[in-house]
Amino acid sequence: MKTILFAAAVLAILPAAAMAQSSHSMSDHSTMAGSKHGEEAAVAGTGTVNSVDPDARKVNVTHEPIPAIGWPAMTMDFAVAEDVDLAALEEGVPVSFTLTRGADGIYMIETVQAQ
Repeated sequence: MKTILFAAAVLAILPAAAMAQSSHSMSDHSTMAGSKHGEEAAVAGTGTVNSVDPDARKVNVTHEPIPAIGWPAMTMDFAVAEDVDLAALEEGVPVSFTLTRGADGIYMIETVQAQ
């Protein structure tokens, strides 16, 4: 009988413990360095500009590996934040940049500077 009561007590406590742990694991990352409005911290990268599309606010960049997000070196198009001056970017220019991931999971160039 004691075993049954002990088991019942443990089963009654488990959901509360699981709830406490899950709320802890979903902590608010908005206070992380470099984060904006709950987004992840900015990630740095370097590469070379292949093309600039000012109308679409996109640049095509061949970038070096970005270990912080597990990306190998590759060539890809990036959307660019509104406050980035695209007129300062030219094809063939090496750049350093920062990426942030939006709520949609897509990375965007937040800052870019010719090297």
